[in-house]
Amino acid sequence: MYIRTVLGPIAPEDLGITLGHEHLLIDLRGLWDNPPPERAHLIEQEPTLENLGELIRNPYDSRLNLLIDDPELTVAELRRYRDAGGQALIDMTTVGIKPDPQRLCAIAQATDVHVVAGCGYYRQPLLTETLHDRSTEEIADDLLLWLNEGMYGTTIRAGLMGELGTSSPIYPFEERQLRAAAHVQRITGASINVHPLTWGYEHLRILAILEEEGADLSRVAISHCDELVEPAWHERIAERGAVLSFDTFGSEAYFDRSFAQEPRDTDRIQCVLRLLEKGYGSQLTLAHDICTRTQFHRYGGWGWDHLLRNIVPRLRHAGVSQEELDTIFIETPRRLLTLQGD
Repeated sequence: MYIRTVLGPIAPEDLGITLGHEHLLIDLRGLWDNPPPERAHLIEQEPTLENLGELIRNPYDSRLNLLIDDPELTVAELRRYRDAGGQALIDMTTVGIKPDPQRLCAIAQATDVHVVAGCGYYRQPLLTETLHDRSTEEIADDLLLWLNEGMYGTTIRAGLMGELGTSSPIYPFEERQLRAAAHVQRITGASINVHPLTWGYEHLRILAILEEEGADLSRVAISHCDELVEPAWHERIAERGAVLSFDTFGSEAYFDRSFAQEPRDTDRIQCVLRLLEKGYGSQLTLAHDICTRTQFHRYGGWGWDHLLRNIVPRLRHAGVSQEELDTIFIETPRRLLTLQGD
């Protein structure tokens, strides 16, 4: 048994403390939301102390805020995570948001952090139209290639499938990808991570599609579950056997045009405690899903060390045991990432 990192296989026991959903490099400019005239000055601005408040309220108004493409900055930020005790993370950057396996290798080498890369396609609206009609069989062939031979023209192999993008409602391409992933899981044993649309309610539909194709739901993680502060809904997902990825810790943005806002970390902690109380502690992973510059320390954010430095102490104070923390940060990621073979 082994875990496949971008630098090669490691023993499962060597993985250590792991963040379940991150992006070391990413281009989210396809989600840029043309701001109203009173905020048009933000479009080509980098985050600064002067505009940080505006960008926390509206992170998608700045195109530059949606682009993380400086490996040196990523290395500096990731070293803070390593210095806080972090040992590994899963990079979920897939086709549509500019994956770069070769630079992931360089970042892993520079930081001594285990990086496991996911593979697949992001949401249909961010893909070129030539991909929209790709068949289930063709998508399955892509996933098998990226897992078995190398991702995106390299020899660097993925360690899982994900994040596989879905929308609300789910586009036909996205459904075909889910069915393809279930087929590939049966062949390879690789786990699956799915991105549901934030604040959507497609989670159970996603699991139903995967189950129809024979997927092992205990090796499926649903991302961004903590964007909905709805404990009863969380329990319905957990009852299906899937892993809930609470992966937006540190993100507390507002979205003025839609009058929406992300949960506070305090809300997320309460949802974690509820799932632990209900006996679902082995179906949880935590992370930050860093995908904008304002989430970095350099630009006023909390960085990749936020969970270990700030949230874990609060969980301990609330009565979470070391055994429960080890399950969340070590054992469940290890289980999801472990592959059979030499």
